[in-house]
Parts: sequence; C-alpha cells; structure tokens
Amino acid sequence: MKKRFVLGCVLTFCLASLGSSPLDRTDLSSIGSGSAGLALTSSTSFFANPAALYFRDVTDSSFYVSGSYKDYMVPTNFSNGEPNPFVDSPVSDFCVSFSGRSLALTLESQTSLSDRTVFADYTTYVAKSSTLFQLDWAVGSNKIAFGLSLRAVSFSERSPILVRDAYTVGDYFVETVLGKYETLEEDAIVSAGLGLLLNYDWFKMGVTSDAFAYAQGDDSLAISSESLFKTLRWGFALSSPTYDSTNQLNLFKIESALDLCNIGDLETREVRFGLDIKLQLLPFWSVSLNNGYREIKPDIGDFFAIVPENGIHTIGLEIQLNRVSLDLACSIPLDWYLGTKDDDSSVAITLAMSFAV
Repeated sequence: MKKRFVLGCVLTFCLASLGSSPLDRTDLSSIGSGSAGLALTSSTSFFANPAALYFRDVTDSSFYVSGSYKDYMVPTNFSNGEPNPFVDSPVSDFCVSFSGRSLALTLESQTSLSDRTVFADYTTYVAKSSTLFQLDWAVGSNKIAFGLSLRAVSFSERSPILVRDAYTVGDYFVETVLGKYETLEEDAIVSAGLGLLLNYDWFKMGVTSDAFAYAQGDDSLAISSESLFKTLRWGFALSSPTYDSTNQLNLFKIESALDLCNIGDLETREVRFGLDIKLQLLPFWSVSLNNGYREIKPDIGDFFAIVPENGIHTIGLEIQLNRVSLDLACSIPLDWYLGTKDDDSSVAITLAMSFAV
C-alpha cells in the first residue's frame, strides 16, 4: 500500500509537470514530427520562433502549464538483467508560460540524469538541473513579423544520486526533486535571439538565430556574428485550412514542416522534417498523428542527402481534450530498421501533458 501511495504521488507530480520545452527550442507536440516547426504558428510556436507571437489568435490561451518525461529504452539493460532497466538517462521538464499578442514570459526547469553506473541492486547517476527565464517579444505588420527573445539559464549538479531497484520511483523522485544541488556559476548563460516569420494562409517561412548575443559565466554580453551563424535556422511550412469557405471546421487538417537547423555549426547542423495529420472533431477537440525525420549533417553538402547512420525516424500521437493535451512520441534510429544497430543503440520515448487557459 505504501509503495502504491508513493507511486501515485510521483505520477501526479509528473503529470502536473509534463509539455513543451523552450530550453530545447521546441513545441513538444512537434517531437513526433521531427521537432520541425520554425515556421508554424500554433499557440506555443514562439518557443521555436519568437516572431510567432504576433500571429497568435485571440482565442489562444494566455496561461500555459506543461512538462514532459523522456527516457531511452536500451535493449541491453533488459537482456543483461541490470537493475532499473527503465531508468537509463531520463529527462524531466516543467514549464509555465504567460503570453499575450506580442509578449510572453516563460519559466522552465529541466532535470537530466547521465553517467549511468550499474551495481548489483542499484544504479547511480549524475543529475544536472537547468532553470530558464525567458522573455519573448514580437511586432509585425500584416503577413510578416519580427521577434526578439532574451534568455537566462542557470545550471546546477548533484552527484552521485542512487536509485535502488526495489524503490525505483520513490528514489528517483526524492533524489531529483528533493535533493540539494550545487550551483555551477561558471556555466550560467545569458543570450539574445531573434526571429522572422512570413505567414500566408497555406505557406509560411521562418528564420531564427538563438544567440546573436551571448555570455557565459562572468563574461560580458557581446554580439557575435559567429554565434549568430552557428545557431542560424531556416524553416518552411505548408498547411491546409482549418475551416472551409463556409466557415465550417474541416474534418482533417494537414501540416508539413522542413527546418534547416544550426546551419553554421559542424557538430549540431541538422535537417528536420515533419508531417502532422489532425482529425478535428471540434475546435478544441482533436487527434493528431505525427511522422517525421531528423538527421545530423556534419557536411553541409549532405543537407539534402539521406545518411542512414545519422538519421532518426519520429512518430507521435497527440490528443487534445478541450484545454488539456496529451502527447506520446517515439524517436527510432534508422539503424533499427536496417538491422545494423549496436548494443548501445536506443529508442527515445517521450510522454507529456499540458494544460492551457
């Protein structure tokens, strides 16, 4: 009974802290679509492009609470009989956002576990916590908008944390939520980003840079052309109309997006593509199927070529029930399909929930 009570408390906490991630510059509902969405204009698209704030609908929510839990399923954790096989390198996230037509304030906390070490009946990890304060502003005219994003991120660490196989849920909650972290002042980041968005009914194009001005630790904030180019992103989106010519809700709505990310960075340059098919039951009741692909591109000449060993297939399901959204996404490396995966290859699973008013 006691174990069930602890499990219930932890699940309640997780569901209250599940959704989008400004730290990762994504709207969580886009994870199943390859995390593509620089040019989309949903109510939380400003996490990826601050200019999207200008195109918010008057019916969009102004208060948003969300969060997510993500972990990697590694087959060898199970085949080797290791303790805590379901806790490999989890990431939990909590986000609160207040937004209007042209201004948004977001607070986010994210905790990740890494450096998994296996013992007889327990595992240990290094826990890292990130706290984000973000202010987004946008202005525009008709079909075009400009946005500015100011971000401050602090980091802290706790090591080691111990999770016993017999008390997985309880230990995880106590160690990651209630444990004391050590602040890493030299890692703190302050940055300024910008975004542009061109919005037509069926075609959209967005351009962003996450850090045209940047400072870490005790450094002074400085404008950097190198940082601007490294974080430069360019996105396109096509979408069918939500309503028909008689202002009736279409049964299906289809959106596709293509993003070219971190164009100037050799290590993180990436192509993302996504397709979303939404069954619209009512204006705020829908079911969406997501499909996508993302691939790291160290060689800029390979931008439009498929390199299977770097590719990840994403699928997802989103259910919107009035003001509550439930999301489930899965990221599968292409080598799983090709039969070339190694022992460390893993599938990432993300569960999320959000509430908006």
